[in-house]
Amino acid sequence: MGVERTKVLSRHPANARDVIIVGAGPAGLMAAAGLAARGYDVVVLEEHDTIGIPVHCTGLLGLDAFDELDLPRSTIRSICRSARFIAPDGQSVLIESEDVRAAVVERADFDAMLAGRARGAGATIEAGSAVRQIAIEKTGVHVRIAGGGARRARALVLACGARYRFNRELGLGVPRSFMQTAQIDGPFVPRDHIDIEFGRAVAPRGFAWMVPFAREGRAYARLGLMCDGSAASFFRRYAASIADRYGVDAAALPPPRLKVLPLGPVRRTYASRVLAVGDAAGLVKPTTGGGIYYGLLSGRIAADVLAEALARDGLDAGALAAYETRWRARLGPDIRAGLAFRAVAARLDDRAVNAMVRLARLNGIVPLVKQHADFNWHRGAALALLRNPSFRRIIKRF
Repeated sequence: MGVERTKVLSRHPANARDVIIVGAGPAGLMAAAGLAARGYDVVVLEEHDTIGIPVHCTGLLGLDAFDELDLPRSTIRSICRSARFIAPDGQSVLIESEDVRAAVVERADFDAMLAGRARGAGATIEAGSAVRQIAIEKTGVHVRIAGGGARRARALVLACGARYRFNRELGLGVPRSFMQTAQIDGPFVPRDHIDIEFGRAVAPRGFAWMVPFAREGRAYARLGLMCDGSAASFFRRYAASIADRYGVDAAALPPPRLKVLPLGPVRRTYASRVLAVGDAAGLVKPTTGGGIYYGLLSGRIAADVLAEALARDGLDAGALAAYETRWRARLGPDIRAGLAFRAVAARLDDRAVNAMVRLARLNGIVPLVKQHADFNWHRGAALALLRNPSFRRIIKRF
């Protein structure tokens, strides 16, 4: 079926639901559960046949979020309390903290359990339903699905990840910049900390990672990287070096999953009868590209705002602007600090990164980072580093 343009129509929708959610990732499922629990008729349209597959995520989430958002702890495969930062020249620094704990989740299971909760609250989830067209009408939303099906609703939530065709058509805009990512899961040697590796030859303007976890009693790792281009090529070299370093059979590693990663919010996350959440709104951590936590929070905020708007039957852009006001109040300070830190870090060459890691090893930067570190919130650590005189001298020197 060919791609069709979004149209603005003016007829009243028949047999409409309250909300259509496009995409069954964490952000969309959080919104679905929140709205369905309030009694609204919600349908989630997911293009893939199985919720949570394919996986395009490192699956790292600060442990505090599980209590805050009542998330399924049974999906946690390991908990990491330390990370080793590796400079281009090979020197490294290990940062450990009992207060900063990252849960490594099995994303397919995580998403499936969120879907189960949404269904339990009353939402309908239709897998294998790829949306082809969205039409905003005066009194509702009309969605066409591959194969000729159609759904109608009073409002719509875009939760379709980093795909911005509908954003453009609905006037929401796209993120200001993007990175490319590549990642695999594979059997590995047992490790007890995350490795973060820097270098223009490793991941230009980004970094590579090795995240250990366990699956069915066996040691596994997620190997990945984010960079500003040619992610597949850089990943092949990184995976080969890691395999050689740890004595893993490189030939047994699967091909990487590739994904575009937004860095920075879209121009506007609301329109008449429409809200965008998670990656579709460009809501990821600018420092690391992590999107689960921001996605879950934005989904919850979207549910709150839409529930109020549906109750009043006030779904114009002016009414739904409250969504952007609320997420900016919660996430805005962290996003701004993260973007400022990324802008500085992206300019640093390998000599500067070597100097940064050397500084961390010798000059008390590690206690500073540990004092301000929070896995879900990066503003404190980013600002502390940007204000540190030694850190600033390296920035000016290189």
